[in-house]
Amino acid sequence: MSTNDYCNNLSIKTLFESPEGDEINNQYYHDVILRILKKILPTSFWDLNSTIEEKRIDRQRTLNNIIPLITCTQKQEFQGMISFFALSKYSQNSFKFFFDMISRWLTPGHRLNVVLVYATDFLLTDLSNEVYTICEVLVNIENKEQHEEILRHFPSISAEIALGIHSQFYAQRMMEIKGLSVDEKTALIQNFIAFLVQRYPESYDSSVFTEMQHVLVMCRPEFKESRDSRHLSRIIGIQYLFRRSLKAAFKKNPGRSYSNIKLFRTSIKTSNGSKKVLGIIVGLNLLKDQETFAEAHLLKAINHYVPNARAVDQSFFINKQSSEHVYTIYLEVEKEDGSIFTNNEILKLRRELPAELKSRVEYKLHPIFMPRNEEEVMRNLLSVSNQIKYLRDIPQVFISFDEQSHFHLYFTVILARVLKPECIPIPELFQKAETFLEYIHDRTKQMGILRKKYPKEATVFHLKLPKDVFLRADHSIDLYKARQTVVAELSRIVGEVRDYNGGMISKQREVLSDIRKLLTEVKGYNELLLENFFYSLSPVVVRALLDPKAFKTLFLMLLEGLKENKQDGYYLKLYEEPYNVFAMVVIEDLRVKEVLQKAINELNIIPTELATAYVKTNGLACIGYICCAKDPGMKELLFKTIKDTLQSWELCSLK
Repeated sequence: MSTNDYCNNLSIKTLFESPEGDEINNQYYHDVILRILKKILPTSFWDLNSTIEEKRIDRQRTLNNIIPLITCTQKQEFQGMISFFALSKYSQNSFKFFFDMISRWLTPGHRLNVVLVYATDFLLTDLSNEVYTICEVLVNIENKEQHEEILRHFPSISAEIALGIHSQFYAQRMMEIKGLSVDEKTALIQNFIAFLVQRYPESYDSSVFTEMQHVLVMCRPEFKESRDSRHLSRIIGIQYLFRRSLKAAFKKNPGRSYSNIKLFRTSIKTSNGSKKVLGIIVGLNLLKDQETFAEAHLLKAINHYVPNARAVDQSFFINKQSSEHVYTIYLEVEKEDGSIFTNNEILKLRRELPAELKSRVEYKLHPIFMPRNEEEVMRNLLSVSNQIKYLRDIPQVFISFDEQSHFHLYFTVILARVLKPECIPIPELFQKAETFLEYIHDRTKQMGILRKKYPKEATVFHLKLPKDVFLRADHSIDLYKARQTVVAELSRIVGEVRDYNGGMISKQREVLSDIRKLLTEVKGYNELLLENFFYSLSPVVVRALLDPKAFKTLFLMLLEGLKENKQDGYYLKLYEEPYNVFAMVVIEDLRVKEVLQKAINELNIIPTELATAYVKTNGLACIGYICCAKDPGMKELLFKTIKDTLQSWELCSLK
């Protein structure tokens, strides 16, 4: 080949041609590509002032320097048509990006009339093995004003196109900024998920596309429109990893609860512009069908650490596939004052929220149908009335929990008093009082006469009060607190009363209050865990008689055990004081409690000399013992029995 022939021709090969193909057809495409190249490449590319080898090297250098090349047939005079060209190294979806940018965004708010489109991938075999893409888009210009607008906008658009063709990530971001339809956004998400499967095959397989479908189907169109494809892809990818890890962990330890959490700052589009929010992805496995977890539970857990956080409207969705007990959850939160979340707040949520979420799981119980036993009411009526023996006796009350509805709690109250001339009827007292209790009258009976002059009056009534203020972190109802509230409000309305059947309950509350005071300096413990552990003490009588300092010691051993326990095996700590000995067992196998209890029962320790507490948390059984036996040998025997039982269990489990 002569130098002149080489300079005016290039060795072009399209990717779709084959040796058996139509030579005339192949030559036609070669000519089209060559014609476009001669239009857009600089004249120096075709100069004849060097040898063939020098020219080949020079052409390689020129292509590397100028591509991606975005240009057009710029004619200052309006002639009705303009061709736009793009020459670049091969990049997936580069032509679609080029076409969309030219047709949709060259004149914002107006789609150009495209009359011809040409694009192909090819090789310049004399220069390199690189695959190139060349595109031409011919548009019809409506008028001179549009022609001028195109020429004015093209320099900035061409720069954006060049960056987008060079970087697929930039192209996606650019199209999202300019506004993608939901279908286009879904296509970008699918491409990104496919990239994850290809790039990280050890973490992602084809089942991630099922996760993608679930998320995209559950999300509202408004949710997808206000979040870019990278944001949505991130949710899908992380939820898939959470689901996969939780299923593996649950398969290994079916009786244990697990949780994963991912927090990240992000932004969403609103009618007022972009808004910064905190995205929260949660993975959680629930152990029983009656357990439930929803937006309110997650938000309350967040508010425990960031009180002024609130949910972004319509940002919550939960993904549960078929009969799995694994849930993946997404929620965005913002602050009420519009400020951003600080690094310390995010760090605290990341550290504390996983354990907090487990305690927020709600356990739904079937409603109980149990008609009121009228004989029991009459028996209690007589018992309370018999407590009134002197004129100076204060009113006696018997309070029992009756039932609950969706929003209220109901208590039945029997109030007995000496009916003196100045006494106001009970219904009237409630009517005059400003109280949150709703009084529902049942009956009033005369139960005898003191000094043959003063009647003893007994009134049976029901009190209705809202229950939301008595919900604990796990959405169980704190009936102790509700009952205490009823007693306090009754005393305010009626005057001083004696809680006939609440003496033991009141004493237990006092002991628990003293324990809380002793734990003031202990940071980070779970209040719900403390209450559950305390009210699990048996025999029940020790809850009112136990030394608060002794229980504090046992509770601190529990916290230490939860912190140091490893998944395999068990945690055991024994501790001895002059009067008491303590033992704490933390173990995954919940059946161990019964095995230990059976072995300890055979020691025949006096019930009042051995207190047992049990709580289940984070899928772990936590069993504590306080022994105050006077016989030192019995204390040593207790320690030995616990050790031997656990060692025997461990040997059996290894087999």
